[in-house]
Amino acid sequence: MRSLAILDSTLREGEQFIKTYFSLEQRVMIARLLDRLGVTFIEVPSPIASPETREAIQAICALNLSSHVVAHVRCVEADVQAALDTDVYGLNLFFGTSQELRSYSHGRRIEQIATEAVPLIRRIREAGRYVRFSAEDAFRSDLVDLLTVFDAVVDAGVERIGLPDTVGIATPRQVDRLVSLIASRYPNVGIEFHGHNDTGCAIANTISAFEAGADCLDVTVMGIGERNGIASLSGIISQLYIHYPDLLATYDLTQLVELDQYVADCLNINIPYNMPITAPSAFTHRAGVHTKAVLRNPHAYEILNPTDFGVARHVDIGSRFTGRYAVGHRAVSLGLQLTPEELSRLTQALKERAESGSLSDEEVNTFILAWYEEKGSLVWER
Repeated sequence: MRSLAILDSTLREGEQFIKTYFSLEQRVMIARLLDRLGVTFIEVPSPIASPETREAIQAICALNLSSHVVAHVRCVEADVQAALDTDVYGLNLFFGTSQELRSYSHGRRIEQIATEAVPLIRRIREAGRYVRFSAEDAFRSDLVDLLTVFDAVVDAGVERIGLPDTVGIATPRQVDRLVSLIASRYPNVGIEFHGHNDTGCAIANTISAFEAGADCLDVTVMGIGERNGIASLSGIISQLYIHYPDLLATYDLTQLVELDQYVADCLNINIPYNMPITAPSAFTHRAGVHTKAVLRNPHAYEILNPTDFGVARHVDIGSRFTGRYAVGHRAVSLGLQLTPEELSRLTQALKERAESGSLSDEEVNTFILAWYEEKGSLVWER
């Protein structure tokens, strides 16, 4: 079985999400929740960013978590030294390699990037720390330029190389081709993928990277991050749960809902309605044909088992789309018995009531009981 590391960057990439500000207490709690879930790496910003950031990094390191704390730093001596002066497990170096970033960000030529990165990698390795080198904007970078830099950093002893889709331009097929090539060229070095969601492909691209040979996948809680963010933790876990369940054997999946809700509360936002696993309606069924099948066998319309994540499914029957089977099931749960004819009449009455607006579970129960009282003592032969 292949090994897989999940790197959560909520405390680094996530803080680039608009209006995000995590207090020290919130940073520590997020780190604890990520550790309880079981992620391999927790990525934090460069400690040179601010005194408060350095204090938070040291506080997280002092928790003695099972997850490894790694600092995301520029290939600059001052940044590297500031990180080495903390107790982080390792350093995640990065340097923009695309023509756009070389022209408008740092102004280095490809040869300069390699020249500046190599001694820093050796210095980190000599200090006994883990080190990754990431080619920022890899999917807009010239392939020869990428390989030139990667050849140099691999020779310098880097333990993992990163292929970030920094602007979300890649497709799953492009990701597959590049990661496959890199994996075959550097078989003894790990590969990390960081996929932005500007064009909506972050989760698909991240899974494609894994299947092509990447062994470290970057995520954030709810996918928060710069612009449209990156692949969401719950989205990647849902894919692994279905296709590679053995890789999640050491994870406590019941922590996921609490984690997403905590970060959402910190940001004063709701969990997005379409977030896998943790969205409020992720396991809600409404249409008549769906509810009938799910009540008979949940697997009919559920590829994920909600109980594995500590949540429960919900059958919503308070709508004009409800069906006889779901209404009958609810009536039985209320201790009522109806004939097939009476069940049909009740279902029609409920649908008509729902034409003026959906009903909550409590309203549905009240409606059914009131309808039953009006009809007297009835018998439903199943």
